[in-house]
Amino acid sequence: MKRISISELNEILEKATLSAREEAKSNGVPIVYEENEKMIKEYPDGKKTEIIYDENGKKKEIEYP
Repeated sequence: MKRISISELNEILEKATLSAREEAKSNGVPIVYEENEKMIKEYPDGKKTEIIYDENGKKKEIEYP
């Protein structure tokens, strides 16, 4: 089995991430990722919300700029 470099692995991971994002969008499914240490949910129409949890552990989504 051939070993791959870190840069090759990063390139593969970037392509896989892009492919998964495109597939989710085409299927009308939101994606969730971390941005600026915040959990972001992005809908197929481009709308973004931040996922937060209140003091009782209840999940809420607030508008994200």
